[in-house]
Amino acid sequence: MPLLSLLAIIVLVFNSVLKAGERDIVVVESYHTMYPWDRDWLMALRDSLAHYNLITFQMDTKRLPRKQFTQRAEIAWDIIKSVDPALVILGDDNALSYLATKVGNSQYKVIYLGINSNPRKTAILKYKNITGVLERPLYRRSIIEMKKVLPGMKKVLIMFDGSTTSKYASEDLFQGNDLVTYSGVEMHLETTNNYERWKSVLLSAKENGYDAIWVGLYFTVFDKQEHIDHRQLLSWTSNNSKVPLFALWDFAVGKQKTIGGYVMTGNSQGAAAGLLAQQVLAGTLPKDILPVIAEHGEMIFSRHELDRWQLILPMELQLSAEFVE
Repeated sequence: MPLLSLLAIIVLVFNSVLKAGERDIVVVESYHTMYPWDRDWLMALRDSLAHYNLITFQMDTKRLPRKQFTQRAEIAWDIIKSVDPALVILGDDNALSYLATKVGNSQYKVIYLGINSNPRKTAILKYKNITGVLERPLYRRSIIEMKKVLPGMKKVLIMFDGSTTSKYASEDLFQGNDLVTYSGVEMHLETTNNYERWKSVLLSAKENGYDAIWVGLYFTVFDKQEHIDHRQLLSWTSNNSKVPLFALWDFAVGKQKTIGGYVMTGNSQGAAAGLLAQQVLAGTLPKDILPVIAEHGEMIFSRHELDRWQLILPMELQLSAEFVE
């Protein structure tokens, strides 16, 4: 074989090794892929980045105890260093909070999504190699749209578990208070990780004057030391509520869940993060991209729950809504 040809092959192989991570993207999920939220945003992300190899790691913080979170983050960091990817994508608050310092002080370019915390308060903005998509529950739009379904609605309860994510998700609207009023509707906030407290608040909602309940996040509720499966909790909530249940996220809509409403979707987060990722992969630096809010929600309703509560949607909502079942 001629010497020049041999050298060309050596250079080609050498360059391919050096650039092995050029089409690799490491995606760190705070939760797990079978969790509907993760499944939806990951699917949208794959669609946006179809020409890249997405390597995912699940921190699994919905199911694992908090004492294991740091260890899971260390594993994620080891994977990132091993792959040496073109881009790192961090899904949801736990992945960002446990990896921010490591990736922020690295050479990697980073996009986050599903972030309920305020970047100004968590000091994420100081890292010039990180930007992403913020998640803000669509409380105000939800109230306006559901007043069309319950015209006499004056007082509602918004229920969250006591997780860090729930704290961030409610902070934007409630600002440390338990009550805010919008469009003539009192919105009362209840957050708890205690199963008995959750049941007590829900069972007494009607006698306490609530016209409806919005179910927020409900994944970290415990009965003493035993974790309550989120499906069991939502089913119990649906079967025992004496007032209509609406949702803030699409995964809470369906039979033996909630009626639905104007909800956030994982798809919108994944699509927005995919667009930012495309910009960064094309050469734009993260520091030149301001964090964005994926404000697009969807009108989604459960036919079964509408019938059970004997609610009829006005025609304008019927024409714009997606129905499950």
